[in-house]
Amino acid sequence: MKPFDNRPIGIFDSGLGGLTVAAALRRTLPGEAVAYLGDTARVPYGDKSVDSIIRFAHQDVEFMLSRGVKLIVAACNTVSAVALDSLKRDYPDEIILGMIDSGVRAVIDSGAERVAVIGTRATINSDAYRRGIHAVDRSIRVESIACPLLVPLAEEGIIGGVIAREVFDTYLGRLRDDPPDALLLGCTHYPLFAAALADYFSGKVRILDSATACAAYTARFLEEQKMAARPDNTPSFGCFVTDLPGEFHRHATRFLGAPPGRVERISLT
Repeated sequence: MKPFDNRPIGIFDSGLGGLTVAAALRRTLPGEAVAYLGDTARVPYGDKSVDSIIRFAHQDVEFMLSRGVKLIVAACNTVSAVALDSLKRDYPDEIILGMIDSGVRAVIDSGAERVAVIGTRATINSDAYRRGIHAVDRSIRVESIACPLLVPLAEEGIIGGVIAREVFDTYLGRLRDDPPDALLLGCTHYPLFAAALADYFSGKVRILDSATACAAYTARFLEEQKMAARPDNTPSFGCFVTDLPGEFHRHATRFLGAPPGRVERISLT
């Protein structure tokens, strides 16, 4: 008989962005329970020091483990790029998945010969995506571009229109004359801009969504490890934040496509 594991999947991010991963997981794995942590008191992680990001990530993992999760998804490209090795070293008995591997796989599967990767400063400075892509195929041309203003825009719900387009011009304007084959959204906030970015490049650039790629990667992992929930499982979805639960609840509906339910404020320090 196939074993099942009904314990929740733990997902954490610095704020709202990881909800794009939670939403993709709920679409891909509707029977799985999810516990989500948004460290809204310290968002964004992308402009913090490496030491701070690692420290915050360890606190996030400790909280997730306290909720009895079966695996943890670091739904933050910054944490995945900067802190995942430290987490896996310090929690060798826990399953911790990151965003980089699934994003790299999305690039490889796309068949792109030239790709632009956009993300936070910390993610781009880590060079994790280029190194991951070239570890598989060195012939792919990779350009990495930090787009720090996109996170606060997403958090404020400004995902299109004049302001978003001006920010696109600031970071990506030079690519419009010579567009890449694909644009990898290397931050979990960025899928909210997918439609606007596709329009910005007049449909000439394939938009690769790291959140959807992460959900597919997690689904395959659960199946291979025989850790999926029972088919008749009634899943729960719990949200935890470190600040402004009311604001989180209001904005989370936009990321999830539905109200998140109860949001509980917790402390990590």
